[in-house]
Amino acid sequence: MATSYADSAQARAWDRHFDEMGRPRPTHKDLYHDYDALQARAKLTAEQRAFEVAHRKEMAIRINAAVDQIAEFWGLEVKKS
Repeated sequence: MATSYADSAQARAWDRHFDEMGRPRPTHKDLYHDYDALQARAKLTAEQRAFEVAHRKEMAIRINAAVDQIAEFWGLEVKKS
C-alpha cells in the first residue's frame, strides 16, 4: 500500500511540475498494445519474413562487432565467437 501511494503521489507531483512548465505530459506508449501492427505482421509473406530474419541476423552481427570494438577500446575482455 505504501509503495502505491508513494508512486501515485510522485506521479501527481510530476504532473504538476510539467503543467507549471507548460510542457505536455509524457505518455507511456509501452503500456498500450498496437493491434494493427500485430495484424499487419500476420499478413507478411514468407519472402518478407525471410528478409526480416536475415536483416535481424545482420543487425545482431553489427551490434556485436560494435560492442566488441567498445570493449577493446576500454581494455575489457573481448569474447571471440
